[in-house]
Amino acid sequence: MSLFGDRLFTRRLILSKIREDDLQTIVTWSRSKIACGSYLNPENYDIEQMRTQINSGGFWGELEKMFLVSIKDRELPIGTVHYWRQPAAGKNSITMALKVALPEERGKGYGTEIQKFLIMHLFDRLSVEVIEMYTDIDNIAQQRCLQKLGFELVESLVYDDQQEKRTGHLFRLTSDQYHSQPIYQYHYE
Repeated sequence: MSLFGDRLFTRRLILSKIREDDLQTIVTWSRSKIACGSYLNPENYDIEQMRTQINSGGFWGELEKMFLVSIKDRELPIGTVHYWRQPAAGKNSITMALKVALPEERGKGYGTEIQKFLIMHLFDRLSVEVIEMYTDIDNIAQQRCLQKLGFELVESLVYDDQQEKRTGHLFRLTSDQYHSQPIYQYHYE
């Protein structure tokens, strides 16, 4: 993984800062049940609100960052990954959320690659102590991915997803767990 300004590069992907010309794609995905998949409700972003967020640094500040994820060799946007600091949990606690919006690009390992390299960036460069991720109770693929990445199931809970009650799992990866996981120590780009 390499970092150049406002972009992260993995072997197959580019994670880049959301720009104004990305807004229509992100808004369209946020309103699409197909892009959100079976385990997320559409966020229904408003393009003007997103524009205001971007112009004010809302998606690219000290407390949060949102990346557009694209396949490097095709320059094809496939989704987003977003992380934010949890104020109540302490400055060094991060929550991450991932969406591979194109169904035909799911199941190809992109989600694992996105999460793995962003996790490495957060622990190695930002001195994060804890990363948490929530997943729907039925999203078995994501749960397997998180376990492969060293996360532990912390609790099952009911949460509100766009005014719909869902049951899900909270997974957590601590700095100590991260540093003991072979998947982060022995990797190839």
